Amino acid sequence: MTFTDQIVVELSSNTVLSYLDSGPPNSSSNYETIILIHGNSFSNAIFKRLMPLCTKFNLRIVAPSRRGFPGSTPFSPSELALFSPEEIVQEAASHEMKARFLELRAVEILRFIDGFIQRSSIPPISASSSPSPKGGIGLIGWSLGSTFSMAAVAHMDSSLVSDEMRNRLGQYLRTHIMLEPSITSLGLPFPPAAWIPFRDPNIPLHAQGPLFCNLVTGYFDYSEEILSARNVTASSTTIAPSHSRIPTIYNFTQDEYDEIINLTEESTPDLYYSKVLQSQIRDSYLRACYDRKLRFENAGLRNMKTVWEVVGTRSHGMIWPTFWEIENDDLKAGEGEKEKFVRFKILEGANHFMQWDEPDMTMQAFRECLDASY
Repeated sequence: MTFTDQIVVELSSNTVLSYLDSGPPNSSSNYETIILIHGNSFSNAIFKRLMPLCTKFNLRIVAPSRRGFPGSTPFSPSELALFSPEEIVQEAASHEMKARFLELRAVEILRFIDGFIQRSSIPPISASSSPSPKGGIGLIGWSLGSTFSMAAVAHMDSSLVSDEMRNRLGQYLRTHIMLEPSITSLGLPFPPAAWIPFRDPNIPLHAQGPLFCNLVTGYFDYSEEILSARNVTASSTTIAPSHSRIPTIYNFTQDEYDEIINLTEESTPDLYYSKVLQSQIRDSYLRACYDRKLRFENAGLRNMKTVWEVVGTRSHGMIWPTFWEIENDDLKAGEGEKEKFVRFKILEGANHFMQWDEPDMTMQAFRECLDASY
């Protein structure tokens, strides 16, 4: 059974994040919890098909609704102003203003996790002396959601995070999974040859969102030559979905479509995060993945042993270039040693919406990442 509730993440303004909760998977206290952060234009309801599998995989699923999405506090007019379609408005904002905006979103997620820990009595990570520690939390950011999971990790040392909260989080956080981030989630621009509806002035504004939602849910075919050569141009210009399997969006009932797709004024920042906050997102990615002091010395991350990048082989063309970029960055940070900072998992045949079309495969991947985190 799935529960819906809210947690206050900023007391002075009564800012809340709504969330879905599968509840404990069994009657014991011996299970792991995963916090799932949803992506651009798709609400946390996109994770509902995972919920019935919680008992099978001994996992508890908690999926908060980000700011601007149903059940959570909308952005204020001043917050929305930062993401005006007018470039002159975007450029007028200072680096400090943008950095502060992302820090606040990161701290909201950390406060949400901390609040859930205190409310739910989920099991912490068991004694590290045991061969296979149980309990704790896997933080997972899907698609654009990885921007916010990375920001949360990167801002663990924020002055807005109390020592008490940081120490409590350190008892629970055991792994961070970047589930299919786009290249822009790393704070990098789209490859020059890439095409997406949001950046095409020939696509009417009202049609850009729906077209994006249709395309990104498709299944894409990449030749062995493209993948073995790590051909960014060929991958990012593969924009026509395959005819061999229908896009995920066509598996939605009308009620599911209405609940999952969120193209409203309140969620408008999703369309501009990667452009307006590019520099700040880049800093978060580098810190969350490769900053030795933060990763291995911060009290809040003392038990977060692993960071994962998970990708489906038939996802949208922006996913493979991200995978290759992270592989290169990991190799560089590890001074030639692979997977010293980030581990990698490839799911054969899965697309960007594996959690909907392939829930069993997705939960198995989460289970394996958690089990391999020590």
